[in-house]
Amino acid sequence: MEEKSKKVSNKNLIKTVKILTIFFLIILVSMISFFGIYVQNKNQVSNKVKDYTYGMDINGARTIKLKVSSSTKEIVKDSEGKIIEQATDEEIKEKGYIKEEVPNNSQDVKTEENYNKTKNVIEKRLKTLGVQNYNISLNSKTGEIIIEIPEDLNTDSVVANLTTMGKFELIDSQTKEVLLDNSTIKSSDVLYNTTSTGTAVYLEIAFNKEGKTKLEEISRTYIKTGESNTTTENTTNETTENSSENETTEKKVTMKIDDQEIMSTSFDEPLTMGKIQLSIGTATTNSSTLQDYIVQAQSVATVLDNGNLPIKYDIEKNQYILSDITDEELGCIVMVISIIVLVSIIVLIAKFKLNGLLSGLAYIGFIALFVLLLRYANVIISIESIFGIISMLILNYVFTFILLSIIKNNIKNDNVVNKSIIETYTKFFNRIIPICIMVIAFCFVKWIPISSFGMISFWGLSLIAVYNAVITRSLLKIEVEDK
Repeated sequence: MEEKSKKVSNKNLIKTVKILTIFFLIILVSMISFFGIYVQNKNQVSNKVKDYTYGMDINGARTIKLKVSSSTKEIVKDSEGKIIEQATDEEIKEKGYIKEEVPNNSQDVKTEENYNKTKNVIEKRLKTLGVQNYNISLNSKTGEIIIEIPEDLNTDSVVANLTTMGKFELIDSQTKEVLLDNSTIKSSDVLYNTTSTGTAVYLEIAFNKEGKTKLEEISRTYIKTGESNTTTENTTNETTENSSENETTEKKVTMKIDDQEIMSTSFDEPLTMGKIQLSIGTATTNSSTLQDYIVQAQSVATVLDNGNLPIKYDIEKNQYILSDITDEELGCIVMVISIIVLVSIIVLIAKFKLNGLLSGLAYIGFIALFVLLLRYANVIISIESIFGIISMLILNYVFTFILLSIIKNNIKNDNVVNKSIIETYTKFFNRIIPICIMVIAFCFVKWIPISSFGMISFWGLSLIAVYNAVITRSLLKIEVEDK
C-alpha cells in the first residue's frame, strides 16, 4: 500500500513539475512580450525587444511636398563660352572669365516623362529604406509630388534621401571628361573592417559588365607613376627630381556625387573585379560616430542603387500630421480587450474547472507569442488590422472551447486528449476554410489596410494550428492522462 502511495506521489510530483515548467515558460514569454527586455548601455536604458510597426492612421504621418526646383547655380565660362569646372576668384579676374547664374533645371528636362521617372525613383528609395506603408501622388502637369510616410525614428533620414539627385560621375581631373556614370553602376553596399584602431566603414560600388571593363581600362590608364626611391646616395637628388616631375604629370580621376567632389586619386594597380571601395570617415571606437558613418554610407548606397533623379526637386512642405487616434484612446482599446480576455478565461474556469484554468493559461501564452510574432514579422498595425488581432483571439478562444467540450464529453476514453485534438482540428479548420482562402487573398492586396489585416490573420491562423498542438495539448495531456 505504501509503495503504491509512493508511486502515486512521485507521479503527481512529475506531473506538477511538467505543468510548472510550461507555466514558467509561458510567464517568461509573456514578460518579454508585454514588458520587454531592458538593457543599460552607458547612461541609457533601452528595450531590446523590437517595437511594433504602426500604420499612419495610428502613429501619425509625415507629409512631404516636393516641387520642381526653381533655384539657380553659378557657372564660370571663358571667352569662347566653354564652362570652366574650377576657378578661383583670382583666375576669373586674371583670365577674364564670366560668371553666370543658370537654373538647376533647364526647360527641356521639365517633361511628364521625367516627372514619372522621378516618382518611380523615389518609390524605389522608399522601399530600399524599409518604408512599407506610404502614399505618393504626382501632378503630371506641374511635377509636384506629395508623399505620406509613417512617423518614426528613421523618418528624418528617409526625408533627407528624397531630394538627393544621386548623380554619380568618375571624371578625368584635367579634361573633365566623364569616364563612368550612373548607367554603369550595378549595385552598392556598406562594408565594415575592424582593426586595433577601431571600426572603419566603406562604401563599395560594383559596376555592371560595361562599367567593369571601363573601370579596368581607367585603372590601367590612371595608374600611379613615380620611381622607387631606393637608390644610392649619389642618385638621391636625381630620383627626387624625377619623382617630383612624375607627380606633377600624373593623371588622376575625380569621383563626384551630385557635383560634390568625393575623392581625387590615381590607382595603385589595375582594378579587375569591377569594384571601388570608398572610406567613409575614419576608423573609430565611438558607437555614435560609427552609426553616423553607417547612416551616411547607407544613404549614398540607397541613392546609387535606385538611379538618379532627372530633375532637381526642393522640399516645399515637411509637416507631421497627428493620428486620429490618441494614445489614450489606444490605451482604452487595449484595456477593453484585456478585460474581455480576463472574463473569457473566468468562463473557461467556471465551466471546465482545472482544464479551463490550464487552457486559460495557455491562452495568455498564445496572446503573448502572437503579438511578439507580429513585431518580428514587421506586420503593419493599423486600425483595420486591430480587428484582425481581435478576430484571431476570438478564433483561438473558439478552438479552445471546442477542444475542452470534446474532452469533457469523452473524458473516460483512452488517449482522450490526442483524439480530441484531432477531432477539434478537423471540425474547426473545415469550418473556416473560406476564411483561410480570404486571408491568403488579402495578403497579396497592395492596399495596406487590407494587406495588414490579411498578414495578421495569416500569422494568427498559423499560430493557432501550431501553438495548440504543442502547448495547449501538452498541458491538457499532463492533467487528464498523467493520473
